[in-house]
Order: sequence, then structure tokens, then C-alpha cells
Amino acid sequence: MRTERITVWVLAMAMAAAGHSALALQEEGPILRPNKPPAKPATATLLVMCDLACNWKLDRERKGHIDAGGSAKAKVELGQHEVVAVTEDGADQAQQFSEIKASGQTVVNIELKPVRAARLQAEQTVQEEAARKRDLLDHADERLKKGQALYDQKHYEEARPLLQQACDGGNMVGCYLLGHLYDYGQGVKHDAASAIPLYQKACDAGEMSACCELSGFYVVGGGVTQDYAQARSLVQKACDAGNLDGCFRLGELYRQGEGVPKDYAQGHSLFQKACDRGDMDGCAGLGMLYDEGQGVDQDYAKARSFYQKTCDGGGRVGCVRLGMLYYSGHGVAQDFAQARSFYGKACDSGFMPGCTGLGYLYDNGQGVSQDYAQARSFYQQACDGGIGTGCTLIGNLYDLGHGVTQDYSQARSFYQQACDDGDIVGCVNLGNLYSSGQGGAQDYTQARVPYQKACDGGNLSGCASLGTLYYNGQGGTQDYSRAGSLYQKACDGGYVWGCAFLGTLYSSGHGGSQENDLARTFYKKACDGGIMTACTSLGNLYYSGQGGAQDYSQAISSYQKACNGGDVLACTSLGTLYFNGQGVAKNYAQSHVLYQKACDAGNLSGCAALGALYDNGQGVTKDYAQARTYYQKACDGGELQACDSLGWLYFKGHGVSRDYAQARPLLEKACAGGIMSACNNLGWLYEHGDGVPQDYTQARSLYQRACDGGIKYACDNLKQLH
Repeated sequence: MRTERITVWVLAMAMAAAGHSALALQEEGPILRPNKPPAKPATATLLVMCDLACNWKLDRERKGHIDAGGSAKAKVELGQHEVVAVTEDGADQAQQFSEIKASGQTVVNIELKPVRAARLQAEQTVQEEAARKRDLLDHADERLKKGQALYDQKHYEEARPLLQQACDGGNMVGCYLLGHLYDYGQGVKHDAASAIPLYQKACDAGEMSACCELSGFYVVGGGVTQDYAQARSLVQKACDAGNLDGCFRLGELYRQGEGVPKDYAQGHSLFQKACDRGDMDGCAGLGMLYDEGQGVDQDYAKARSFYQKTCDGGGRVGCVRLGMLYYSGHGVAQDFAQARSFYGKACDSGFMPGCTGLGYLYDNGQGVSQDYAQARSFYQQACDGGIGTGCTLIGNLYDLGHGVTQDYSQARSFYQQACDDGDIVGCVNLGNLYSSGQGGAQDYTQARVPYQKACDGGNLSGCASLGTLYYNGQGGTQDYSRAGSLYQKACDGGYVWGCAFLGTLYSSGHGGSQENDLARTFYKKACDGGIMTACTSLGNLYYSGQGGAQDYSQAISSYQKACNGGDVLACTSLGTLYFNGQGVAKNYAQSHVLYQKACDAGNLSGCAALGALYDNGQGVTKDYAQARTYYQKACDGGELQACDSLGWLYFKGHGVSRDYAQARPLLEKACAGGIMSACNNLGWLYEHGDGVPQDYTQARSLYQRACDGGIKYACDNLKQLH
């Protein structure tokens, strides 16, 4: 046993020694240890609940069935998970994403009831819409009949829903009549944006009356871009299909030369075709040709006969045109009462131009007592019915303050509506308010838009006004070439202000080189057309000999015409010719009459000249007090020559105590403005120290300036200065 113990002990010791040896070896190299087992990922419990019996999936894996109101659990790792639940019948499905950030239980509540309710509601809506469409299709003709009966009785508000249903049911007459309500503001506010697509729908489906009405929008550019070619295409289509209104409208395009070359014979042929087949507007078209002498000899009697036939046959255009004959006294004695009767008949039948005519009579007190309120009522009726002219005339009332408080903002609003409806006079008036800054901010850029529309529509005033914006560089780049082109268009079309502006363009040299011969031509044309400022400008060219021979006689003739016509600048210029005896015998008394007229009308040059007559006793008794009054008026208004003359009165003590201190600021004002005689007189004050500290340097500078400016005695003063 002892031996065994020793053996065991020896063995233990050996093993211990071996252990130490191994430890030593391990310390000399890397120690290799076994890897730890990976940690298990954190998990959570997902509790899924359904309000309806459902089959569900978790992250696209089928998980089983859940009873209505029941739930199911699943172990999930942290992170985002997708739960999808589908009803047992497979009709409804709901999806929900859940972000699980911690262990524990997360509840996902899938609500399928709202999904099912929404689906059932949608299905019901589809079924109801299908039933509604079947009803519309099945009863479209019946509803049209009822709606049209109400329409004919002028029960427009009641007719509208029936016509809408007829249109929705595919009855194109219903669409046409519904468009008519929006077009003419019958039972609804005038709304071109609603009328146009209804007309288009009906026209596309073959309702030719709708094509005719649609063409009217393209003619005036109301609610659509003005397009005569499109208008012509529409009425040609209608006329070719046998619609007589289409033939009349096509004839009117030929009469006006809109979208086609002007052709009175073609217009006559189309009007005759319509009239012979019973279309009263066609008869009115024939009347217009005789009224205007277009393609036939002018014959008011024949025109009246056609208009009367039209009006008696229910053609409202004929009634309005008859009213116009009586208003103007063409072929009949002027009779405002008769005009009112015919305008009234047209207006009562719903033809808005008749309402406009009635309003105009009340506006101007013709055949009735002047009544702006009544005028406004008729204009409003026309405006609401889509007649832009009516809107323009209401705008005029606000613009001028007739029967209403003057309100440029309201005027802008009505002019805008008129312009949008295609009334180009409204466009011009709108442009004027933007240019002047009345009724809102001054905006030349915005003004160009309505002016351009008016010009494109044939309004020559719009062309001239647009040209002036280009001439002055207002609202865009200055462009004399473009201005000249617009002025030329206006002038060629008979708008004589365009000719006057062309004259200014050529006389200023802004058309390229200065061409006063052309300026004379255009000023003459404008002057002959009644533009008095053009007569004055023409007189200036004759007086100065620019653009041709100097001709005082012609200058006098031009100035006299302009002065008589109210351009008081011409009165002053004419007075100067009499003063100098140029082209006439010298006549101070006549100069006095002309200067007085000019001054009384606010022409400051006339006041200054009048003061000089009293100062020197020419044509009047010398009167320094009167001279001082007129000089003061002119100087206060910026007429610098008068400031010099008034300063001279104080300088010399004429009619006042000599007062150099009073003279000095007047002379300074005139000298600063380029009146060289004032610079000389001011130099004298500084030379002698009168009213100012004596200052030879300042005196020399002023004398030099006056001498350089052509004042001979200033040169003499400069030489004599110490």
C-alpha cells in the first residue's frame, strides 16, 4: 500500500512538473481559448387582433386564422414587421407596419370593418351612378321637352337643371340650350367658361346652332383667343349643313372681312340665301349692306324695309338696327322715341344689344329724361348677359362719376370684364387706367396687354396708345420702330391721332433721321382730321421753315385753326406773329387779345407775353402792376423767362421799390434754367454788390456764361469788368 502511495505521489509530482513545463511553454506563445457561444437575439411578443374574421400573414408568411374580435400571438425579433389581414371572403384587406423597439408585448389592431364599409359605399356609388346614367339616357328627351318649355316661358332657373339632365343624358339640344343660359346670363351669371364647352360638345355632336353660337366667341375673343379662321370654320360647317344662322354669320364674316377677304358680293349671296328661306337675321344682313352702302348703292329706305321685315318676323337684330336708324336720323326723321321703342322690343325679348341702346338713351337724356340710374340698370342687364359693351358703359359711369360716386377701381373692374368678353373699347379704357394709375397702381407693363388686345381686334386707338408706350419705353424696352409701325397702322386706318404721333416721331428724328417733310405730311393729315395740337406743330414747321419753305402765311393759318379749336399754345404763337409782324401787319392789340386768351386758359407763355405788353406799353397802356401780376403767374408756373422779367422789374424799380434782394432769387431761378439774360443781370448784381456781397469772380463767371449763350451786352460787361 505504501509503495502504491509513493507511486501515486511520484506520478502526481511528475504530472505537476509536466504542468509547469506546459505553462512555461504557453507563456512563450499565444494562448488559445475556445470561442463563446453567440448571444441569442432579443425577442418580443406580437399580439394581432382583427375586428372581422380574417386570415393573417406576418412578414409575408401565413400565420393562420383569427376569429372576429379575436387575436393571435407570435414571437418576433425587434425591428419593423408587416402584418396583413384578409377577410375570409377575400374581399377586403388591411395592412399595418409595426416598429418593435423593446421586448415585451406589442399589440397590432387590424380594422377591416372601415375597409369593408368603404368598399360597399364605393360599389353602391357605382351602382347609383350607373342607374343615374340609365335614367338620364332613358329620360333625356322627356326632360329636354320640359326644360325647353320652361326656357320658352323664361323660367330659366327652373329650366336649367332639366336641361343639364338632358345634356348629361346625351341630348345635344339640351347642351346647346344650357350653354345659351350661361352665355346670356339667363337664370345664372354670365359665364363664358361654362358656355363654351357646352357649345363645343353640342357642336361636335352635330348640333349646328351650337356651332354658330360658339363661333361668336372666336369672333370677339371672349373666353377664347380671337380666331377668325376658327369662327369661319364653325359657321361654314353650320351653313353647309343647312343651318341658316350659320349662313348669315358666314355672310357677316365676308361683310367685315374677318377671317376671309372682304367680299360684299359673297356676303350678299349668303344673306339672300338665309333671308329667302325665312331666316330673319339674313334679311337684317341685307339691310346692313344697304345701310352702309357695301357692295350696293347706299339706300336707307331699302335698309329700313329689310330691318322692318326682320323685326316684324322676330329677328331682334332688325329691331336694334331700326332703332339705330331712328337714333341717327338716317333715311328717317331723327326720332329718339322711336329708337327707344325698337331698342325696348329687342331688350324685352332678351337681345342684350337692345338693352345697351336703351341705357344709352337714358345716359344721354335722348327721348327721355336723363337718368343715370336707369341707364346703369340697362347696361347691367346687358353686361350680365355677356355683352361687353354694357360692361364698358357701366365702367364709364364709374370712371366719370355719372350717377355714382367716381370710383376708378370699380371702373377698372367693369372694363376688365368687358375686355374679357371681347369688347375692345373696354380694353382701351382698361389700358388707360393702368397707364394713368387710376384705380390702382400705375402699371405700364399691364397696360400693354389690353392695348395689344384692342389693337389686334381692330381698335386703332389701342394701336396708337400701345405705340406711345413703345415710344416712351414704358412697360418694356423703348422701341421707336415698333412705335412707328403701330402709329402707321392707326393713321392708315383713319385714326388721326396716329398721324399726329407719326409727325412727332419724324420731327424728333426718332424714326431714324429727322424728316420734317414727312412730319409736315402727317401733321397736315392729323390737323385736317381735327387734331388741334397737330395744327400747332404744323404751324411751327411752317414758321421755322423745317421740312420745306418758311411760310408765315401757312403758319398763321395753322395757328389760327388750332387756336380757334382750343389749343391755346397756338394762340400764343399766333400772338407772337402779330407782335413781330410776320406774315401779317404788326398789331400789338391783336397780340394782346391772343395772349390774354392763352393766359386765361392756363398757357404760361401767354401770361409772360401778356406781362411784356403791359411792361412795355405795347397795345395797352403801360402798367407795371399788371405786368408784375402776369410775370408772377407765369414764373410761379415755371415759365423762366417771366422770372427774369419779374426780377428785372425789382432790379429797375419799375412799379415797385427797387429791391435787389427780391430780384436776386428770381434771376437765379431763371439763370439756372438757361435764361442767359438773367445770368447777365445776376452778374451785374455781383459786380456791384447789389443785394449780394460784391464778388468779381462770380460776376465774371455769370457774364461769361451769358456771353457764351449769345447775350452780346454780357460780352461787353465781361470786357469792362476789372
